[in-house]
Amino acid sequence: MTSQGHPYAIFRRALEHGNLATAWAAAAELRVVSLADALALCLLVREREPAKFSRVALRSHARFCAETERVDLEDARLVLDLLAAIGGREPGRSARALRELLAGYDQALAEPLGRWEASAPKTASAANPKARRT
Repeated sequence: MTSQGHPYAIFRRALEHGNLATAWAAAAELRVVSLADALALCLLVREREPAKFSRVALRSHARFCAETERVDLEDARLVLDLLAAIGGREPGRSARALRELLAGYDQALAEPLGRWEASAPKTASAANPKARRT
């Protein structure tokens, strides 16, 4: 245990404060990172290091397929498509659709998306009002 507390507590605080470097370091100290926490980390990567999002999203998708019971090919493909769309310019609708889909498997998987939706800019144009004026 570090002087700042248990690695999981550090991990959670880092996610809440948007500190990607600390979240990665704390995750590396954990024996297991839940699928929901991995998704939360994936969403933080999208915000802080977008160039790495695709790789991390693929890893999250692979874990979802491997660790979630009853996943069929159609839902697996849809999860991947929605993750890719979240990496795009207007992720709001995709995040909402993915949250609803994941909630059908496990409500805990939907929670990181709900928190992210509440804190993330809804669209690229919402984050930059001048983008609408062209």
